Amino acid sequence: MELRLMFKQAHYSYNDRQTKNHLNIYRVDLSRDFDRLYTWMHQPHVAKFWQLNLPHDQLLAHFKAALAMSHQELFILQINGQIIGYAETYYAPDDRLAQFCQLQTSDFGIHLLIGEQDAIGKGYSSLIVCGLSDYLFTQHMAERVLLEPNIEVSALSMLERKLGFSNLGNLELPEKVATLYAITHHNFYKHNPSEIACDLSNWPIVRLHFPSFPSDEAVDCWIRQLDEILLRQESYVVISTFDREYQFSQQARKVEMAWFKRHKPLLAKYCCAMLRVTNDAEMIAKLNSPAMAKGMPFRCIPVQTLDMAVQQAELILNRESCANA
Repeated sequence: MELRLMFKQAHYSYNDRQTKNHLNIYRVDLSRDFDRLYTWMHQPHVAKFWQLNLPHDQLLAHFKAALAMSHQELFILQINGQIIGYAETYYAPDDRLAQFCQLQTSDFGIHLLIGEQDAIGKGYSSLIVCGLSDYLFTQHMAERVLLEPNIEVSALSMLERKLGFSNLGNLELPEKVATLYAITHHNFYKHNPSEIACDLSNWPIVRLHFPSFPSDEAVDCWIRQLDEILLRQESYVVISTFDREYQFSQQARKVEMAWFKRHKPLLAKYCCAMLRVTNDAEMIAKLNSPAMAKGMPFRCIPVQTLDMAVQQAELILNRESCANA
């Protein structure tokens, strides 16, 4: 109960369809997370590579400065309900990495650590890299994701072999010799096909993400999840995000349309709204069109960012709750 209260709203979630492991990432809140970060940074297996085993006040100052940097984000990592590690994502051209190698304008990078000893050796590094890469590709429109781990970090040797990253050679950085790995958007989803993510962890907000070219099986699974949502017979709001290469097959589109036709009355009753995260002018015009308002059993609302979508979803649900009180 305490953990649920402390970490109420995941910033992003990712499921590994093979292992069934589930990753949540939460923005760092020093009032909540600093003691945990301090402990991790003083663990020998972390201190060896991060070199942040600093006194309390110095480490606190470091994280305050890091949070103030606009080109990066700091996250706490949770897998299957257990808080296990820390990560940073960053816009590479504005990072110090730009001093040491040639970068592209849409490059983003990842730093990560597993702080909890009992989470080491379970293969979680693959899940974390995939989840954070998916986050950068879908939410920041990255064209390429980079990692530059110390050459001694054996756990990340799977980047090339298992996840499809390219080894771009070694980099001489001030504090380490690193191997630079990179993967493009196209190659990531070629090597790591995703299912349609349907996250109910923050019910009654439903988070849907549609990846590039979901399989017919993934669509069938998503339809079954929609059935389960309607069986709850409770009001909810959908937040949807779409990968830039998202496209259903013709058969999957027929299945989707038939399901929506059958369940239109229930959708009108329980689904308060669908918030689509998009900045595409054509899509915004489509969502705001009279045809969309007439054809859909719920409101379709374009929003610019995921954070804005969450805020608006909470407002809609609060109004719905007041109306039914």
